[in-house]
Amino acid sequence: MGVFHPLHNSDTMMRLTIFVREVRTVTGGNVGIIGHDDPHGGHRNPYNGADKNGADDTPAWRGIAVCVVMVILLLPFLAMLRTAGIGTRAKTLYRKGSHAIERIMTPTLLEHSDGYRPAGEIPVPGKRSEDHIVRIIRSGRTDRYVCWTNGTLRRTTLTIPGAKAQGVQGRSLDMHITLRHRPSVIFGTPYINAKNVINATDAGLVGNGVTDNTARLNAILRLLPESVKKTVAFPDGHFAFTGVINMVSNLSMVGRHAHTFIQMPAHRHGGMVIWYPAGKARGYDGMHDVEWKSIIFRGDYSDLTPTQTIYQPLIHAHNIVYDDCTFNMVQRPYGHVLDVDGSSGVTVRNSTVIGSPNRGQTFKEAFQMDVAARGASGYYDKQTVFNRLPTKDMTIEHNRFLPLRNAEGTLLLPSAAPFGTHMAYALTTADDSYIHHGIFKDNYVEDPVYYEGAGTENSAVIHFDAANDITISGNTFVWTGETPQSSWAVAFYARSRLMVKPSQWHGIRITDNVFKGFAPSKGAFTLYREAGSVSGPGRSLSDVVISHNTFKGTPLRTALHWLHDYSGSFVTTYGQRIQGSDNTVDDAIRLDATSSTTHSG
Repeated sequence: MGVFHPLHNSDTMMRLTIFVREVRTVTGGNVGIIGHDDPHGGHRNPYNGADKNGADDTPAWRGIAVCVVMVILLLPFLAMLRTAGIGTRAKTLYRKGSHAIERIMTPTLLEHSDGYRPAGEIPVPGKRSEDHIVRIIRSGRTDRYVCWTNGTLRRTTLTIPGAKAQGVQGRSLDMHITLRHRPSVIFGTPYINAKNVINATDAGLVGNGVTDNTARLNAILRLLPESVKKTVAFPDGHFAFTGVINMVSNLSMVGRHAHTFIQMPAHRHGGMVIWYPAGKARGYDGMHDVEWKSIIFRGDYSDLTPTQTIYQPLIHAHNIVYDDCTFNMVQRPYGHVLDVDGSSGVTVRNSTVIGSPNRGQTFKEAFQMDVAARGASGYYDKQTVFNRLPTKDMTIEHNRFLPLRNAEGTLLLPSAAPFGTHMAYALTTADDSYIHHGIFKDNYVEDPVYYEGAGTENSAVIHFDAANDITISGNTFVWTGETPQSSWAVAFYARSRLMVKPSQWHGIRITDNVFKGFAPSKGAFTLYREAGSVSGPGRSLSDVVISHNTFKGTPLRTALHWLHDYSGSFVTTYGQRIQGSDNTVDDAIRLDATSSTTHSG
């Protein structure tokens, strides 16, 4: 399928020649076609009617007459070109050295570019004879469509078939398109190879840091069969998005280590959301089995305040994994990096978090365990169910939480509060009403953010409001002296007025951690020490282990204070004494009076 080429038509060229001759007759032969040499042998006179010193010796009326005649003669020619179909051409600019070379792309050329070939016209609603939507195909590549019209502009709907993998067909997608004179190329059904891998760039994503890929990625994800495990593979590049990306289940998003970026367009300010739709799920049965691997989530900032953020809320989800990822200045003020509400099996491993929001409740955790409540989630859709379901089985392991530093290594912003929750709700005193089974192990935390708002416990490096069975083990916490100190190392509390308090808390493990340069303003560990942390009289804590924690570089005065006021400043509780074991300062001061490792209440 082609288009008429007016400049290749003999009648058109004859009219153009007559037009040029008429212009030369009027102007005395000093006008030629741009880029052509003088027909008399040499190059045209560069002065075009002026003397060699640049003075114009042509009367003004003659110049005006020339312009009028040229316009009159040019109008029919332009109309002829439009009638002949030049309006249906697409232009592509190629850069060579310092010169731009323009290439005219016709529908025929587009249909056969990059090894593709036409597979036939596609019917669309209200299609006219002058409207064209041609599907083009290439073996092992994503389908495309070349779309244009030789008539008036027209809006219509193109239905793109879902992708097929392992015999399962994805859902089709209705895409609203506009047919114009200039042909355009639309990416269609993504190609899935035998290993269920989709190449991101082949499928239509552009990694130049400027192009907004949101609509295309959402289309790709919508077209994939949801019940089949599949991978979108990203090459090197900066893939930009805005608004909301709607994820799907059974999906791996895989980049190249240190070379694949997910970000906003370089020229945009604001925030984007990666959303995990739960439908009408009420339990841990919403979106599931999603992995991000070797992706850099890249934010931006100005005057040390975030200007581009990436927020990921999960609700009623399970088995969501982040591996070998970087979260670089993506946390938004008053928000989190991952807001995990009423979900299970969320894991972040081998990853790095850089910087913190620098304003708006900076105690808010990078990775938050929370409940499925309307006030807990910073984003939701009309189907989201809020029933206060608590998050469980969340693991943060082998990660680094680093401050933002400049090229010289000077600290600009502290690292984020790494893990926990600052407010939780519970409906009953049953164990399954509370956040439970969270693991924070083998992580490195440097110069964490300091905040003294909404209770000093929120300033603890790790803080939880109402949680059971929490393990904090094998981590290294470092203060370099460039930021203020936190009030506590770890704090557990039950302050929320919306919380139904249990009869006791249990399953706290704080073991084998190293604290370097730690000099808190309050103490080391505080466990539900507020009045009202439990529903009635009796034990408030059971099955607590605080052992083999090492403090290096803690001031001697602080260490001695912990030793002599153990239950008031080292391990503090409400109404009872919790005894740790084998906790030391600089391997010289043993803080615990006994070797007991477990307190049973």
